[in-house]
Amino acid sequence: MKRVLFCITLLFVSVSLSAQVPLWDLAKDTIPAELNHGATRAVDGSMTVGGDNYFGVPATAFPDQKNLTVQITVSFPELSEDTSLNVLLKQRSDGEDTGLGLTCINSPNWKVYRPIINGMHIGGLRTNFQPNTPYTFTVAVRRGSASYYLNDAPGGQYFTMLLPNDEPMWVGKKLLPKEKPFSSVKISELKVYGPDFSYKSPKEKVTAEPRGAIAGKNWMIDAPTVLDPVRPKLLFYGDSISGGYRQYLLPALEGGVYAYHWTGFVGGIDPKVDALIKQGAASADFKLIFFNNGLHSLSWTPEKATDEQIIDTTRAIVRGFKAGAPQARLFWIATTPHTARRSEPGKPVDALGEKNPVVLRINRLAEKVMKEEGVEIIDMYTPLAAKLELAAGDEYHWSGPAYKMISDAIVAKTNEVLKLNSASK
Repeated sequence: MKRVLFCITLLFVSVSLSAQVPLWDLAKDTIPAELNHGATRAVDGSMTVGGDNYFGVPATAFPDQKNLTVQITVSFPELSEDTSLNVLLKQRSDGEDTGLGLTCINSPNWKVYRPIINGMHIGGLRTNFQPNTPYTFTVAVRRGSASYYLNDAPGGQYFTMLLPNDEPMWVGKKLLPKEKPFSSVKISELKVYGPDFSYKSPKEKVTAEPRGAIAGKNWMIDAPTVLDPVRPKLLFYGDSISGGYRQYLLPALEGGVYAYHWTGFVGGIDPKVDALIKQGAASADFKLIFFNNGLHSLSWTPEKATDEQIIDTTRAIVRGFKAGAPQARLFWIATTPHTARRSEPGKPVDALGEKNPVVLRINRLAEKVMKEEGVEIIDMYTPLAAKLELAAGDEYHWSGPAYKMISDAIVAKTNEVLKLNSASK
């Protein structure tokens, strides 16, 4: 009997240990020649990237892209202003719509690391980078949604269905030609784990009302745990701008409204998108829905999209929400401005971007649809266009005070509606 118990214990320990073995390890695995673009390996096994030098982890290291963990430790021998580093980049070769990434940005007013999900550059988590200091990033993908950590500290959980691809995971590769990468970055550790590995941060807080996810085909909604069935439910839908104001909106609504967050966008002309929108909108008995299709539609130029195509796609989005949640009151948030890049370090943005006419066109056509469909409008374009100094300087995103403005507008409308509804009962 003792021998049987010993064998069972040994088997359990063996399985537990095997589950911790990475699928790919920089310390042990060889980087294929075709994936090494000038990166160099030191005697201690670390790799140096920077400038035009980068390397890749083979796509075979990611057999299950809905369940994986990547841990990477980087340090910067020197820090120069207005530089960036794509620490991780596993996206389609055109850099859009699929997979994940993580970018470090070091500018005078914006020192952050930024998650990338399905081509969406989501906000920025502030980090005061120091030279020759190791930073360990962990990206844990669980059931298709990604969570980001820095030195075990949670940096954000993003509930959008990660779309897989067959690309390698690049380290240090430029995503856009205009990027100015760090001159030298040391990668001292890089491990990729599969679905048998479950990352748990010792710094993760356990909340009284933990959040989870509701998912369908190509969509995922960040959902609260419902403890009070009477409390009204609210859904907000949008791209990385919604990720920016989420940090203000969730605390402001806590205890009064259950807030669900759908990180999504329709980037192409698709008049049949109503079916997908309907699925997500029907996932809970929402009382309020706030939505915006955002800046991922900047490709809708007159040469690529007619007014009729934009109207049809926008109407499909609206009717998808209506069909999935006929009981909900809908609000459309006007798309925020496209801004110019920061002209020089420390100087605030003071001009609109060259693509802003596309934003104006989309807003004009969307407003027409909203009026015809009886959807209320929250204009966040006008107040932010008057406060360009709050722009992040990357053409698309904003600083905290701007995101709080959007959050405050949603909270004000929520309080107004719920007060009217309670008075009418």
